[in-house]
Amino acid sequence: MVRDEIDMVIAAAMVGIDEECEPPGSQPPTGRDAIRSLHDLGSREVLDASLAACRDADPLRRRVGAAVLGQLGHAEVGFTPVFVAERFRGLADLLAAEIAGPNDPDVLSEVCIALGHLGDPGAVPLLLRVLDHPDADIRFGVAFALGGQETPEAVDGLIALSRDADDDVRDWATFGLGGLTTADGPALRAALQARLDDGNHIIRFEAIEGLAVRGDRSVIPALIRALEQDVSLPLLDAAAALATPDLCDALAAAAAGGLVIEASYGPYDLTKVWREAMHRCGCDEAAAQPPPDTPDQEG
Repeated sequence: MVRDEIDMVIAAAMVGIDEECEPPGSQPPTGRDAIRSLHDLGSREVLDASLAACRDADPLRRRVGAAVLGQLGHAEVGFTPVFVAERFRGLADLLAAEIAGPNDPDVLSEVCIALGHLGDPGAVPLLLRVLDHPDADIRFGVAFALGGQETPEAVDGLIALSRDADDDVRDWATFGLGGLTTADGPALRAALQARLDDGNHIIRFEAIEGLAVRGDRSVIPALIRALEQDVSLPLLDAAAALATPDLCDALAAAAAGGLVIEASYGPYDLTKVWREAMHRCGCDEAAAQPPPDTPDQEG
């Protein structure tokens, strides 16, 4: 695809960029579908056009440029990253320029997410400059980008964001602390402990898992309470990590409520994960199985 054609796709991507997907059969693709088509190409021509878009006066075009650079060449599982250093430099330059000048919230959010896809620790100092931005979407982008980073500065940033007023920001920061970093320490554990009483159950479960995988047995009472009321992958993974028979009754209670849950993509069967947790905890699986449904008898 030549540069003029790529520029046309970038222009199409500016249409409906905030829509998750376009109507079926739409041709040519617009919005995020157009961006994905550029990801799939992963060519030098797309790289150059996207870098130029990041320097454009139009904030919509800068957003598209950032979105393309974030996952350029991510066409399939097991992909080999392409143009990593150039993509990082273009995104870092865009973030610095946006902070210093236009400060467009949508561009800031987009470039933070894009830097998160690259996972370069060199972005951390720039990301921390917008950690306290009043726009929750930008703080979410920072939390997303800091997830998986191991530097003390990144971990401190996630700890701060785990106390955020916005559920989505707090959720991703807690997930980053609990599951995306191997870092540990009193401050990190205290941040996860603080989320055990969070009003959002997803955040509570992520905090439980984060403490459990670090071998923190003080979380066992919170895990028991959660399993007696609900079942989820983080809770079962937490039980497997702690591997204690103290959890057998709670795991049995979780199974009694059913092990097929509704995920965003449809039903998800947790039976295999539950059995692994039971095995690791040394529980009697047969005794814990809920009785099978029996048909009504006509009398």
